[in-house]
Amino acid sequence: MTSKKIDAWFKKEAVSVGEVDQARSSESWGKLAVSLEELYEARKSMYEAAKNGKRVQIIDSIELGDEIDGGGRYLVRPPLVGRDAGILAGALRAKSISGVVVCREPSTDLGLCPIVALGSGVVVRVQIKEPENPERPTCAWFDHAIEELGNHVLNKLNTESRHSRQLDYLLAHIPAAPTHAGLYRAAIKLCQTLQSNCV
Repeated sequence: MTSKKIDAWFKKEAVSVGEVDQARSSESWGKLAVSLEELYEARKSMYEAAKNGKRVQIIDSIELGDEIDGGGRYLVRPPLVGRDAGILAGALRAKSISGVVVCREPSTDLGLCPIVALGSGVVVRVQIKEPENPERPTCAWFDHAIEELGNHVLNKLNTESRHSRQLDYLLAHIPAAPTHAGLYRAAIKLCQTLQSNCV
């Protein structure tokens, strides 16, 4: 994959994020739906490149995070926390490195693994089964963790609230699971509903 191609994904993501914000503030529902689709496509390309067949890399110190110079899957664990994972993801993005970052917390008393991610002013936390080998989590386990974060957000969506409120909920939570297709589909569907209500 050429660096020029990868840089284009990150530029497209940055542009799409700005267009999403602008379309939401102006209540341009049709434009917002298009911008969300473009944002998802950019992120999908970036993160597919990160799923490059390499094993999951564990990051448990800031120094290790600073040394990353290539794409891949990165599991942040204590003593680092969700905020550190967010900073790491931002740093990778700033360097045009396709990386997927997930943060885990200490195991619960029931032996479950809490996964935490930050959205826009919100925190998403879900508990999943521990990897069979916590020191060498598999790519399948890692991808499952991301999917469960997005599913948790969707399960918490209050479908009885106003459509615009549901949409804002999704927009705030999408950054916590930026590769979850279902979150974008739900948001785009709400945009289409809001658009049709304006006609």
